[in-house]
Amino acid sequence: MATGDMEDEFVLPDNIMTEVFSYLQIRELLLVARVCKRWKRLAYERPLWKHVDLSPYTRRLDGRAMWRIVRQFFTPSLRSLTLAGHLHSGRSGEIVSTPLLLELKSRAPSLQLFCITTADLTNISLSDLPASLSTLETRNCEIPPRWFKPLEANGAFPNLRAIDLSCCSRVSDVDVIDICHVATLRVLKLSWCYRITDSSIQHLSEQLEQLERLDLEGCKITDVSLHHIGRHLKHLTFLNVSQCTQLTQAGLEGVKGALKKLEHLCLDSCTPIIIPNLPTF
Repeated sequence: MATGDMEDEFVLPDNIMTEVFSYLQIRELLLVARVCKRWKRLAYERPLWKHVDLSPYTRRLDGRAMWRIVRQFFTPSLRSLTLAGHLHSGRSGEIVSTPLLLELKSRAPSLQLFCITTADLTNISLSDLPASLSTLETRNCEIPPRWFKPLEANGAFPNLRAIDLSCCSRVSDVDVIDICHVATLRVLKLSWCYRITDSSIQHLSEQLEQLERLDLEGCKITDVSLHHIGRHLKHLTFLNVSQCTQLTQAGLEGVKGALKKLEHLCLDSCTPIIIPNLPTF
């Protein structure tokens, strides 16, 4: 058998190589693309860039690097993107900007999940993001007042089902009221948004009655919020009110018997509350 024939015999077909490459992280994928022209072509295949997590590389990423990645690798097949910004890092400039997000919006019109953590978004508008999003996560980010005001427009983000604002210290009652325009919302995480009070939780309970998961850990709410949650949010399966130190046993009565679908009730550090025959998590 000729040497060329032996080499051809041990060459894996493209579909098998693509499957192998699918287990690689982004950095590894870019490294194997340097091996040869064939591997480069396969490493740039659209299915391999469907779910992109760039958060492990935040120290090396800046705005210029993000532009190169968006233009070279992001296509309409992109479904999820995870980033980590430079908030409190001492570095100047953020990895995202309005022009870059508009480019992302153009190249990935079917993006479903956008997650960014520890980033300064004060110069970014919510409307810069693709309207196709079903999940928006901005954990531990700085966002400007009324950032969610674009949600007031009819048809804005029609598929949005989950919002995570955990540890976004500037989020206030006004922001929660703006979020209440999203009738499709099923998951809302507001843990450690300490500016949130009973006022917006009452509004939320009345407007988002289809909500299934609600995280209010560390928020400054009282028994009034529990009363409205128990009265309106009948579809809740998960409720976290840990570290809400102003809650009492009397307030719990507003949810204990009313939420028939509730599976998980988190009460960490709510020391005055005692729930007989009910497990807590």
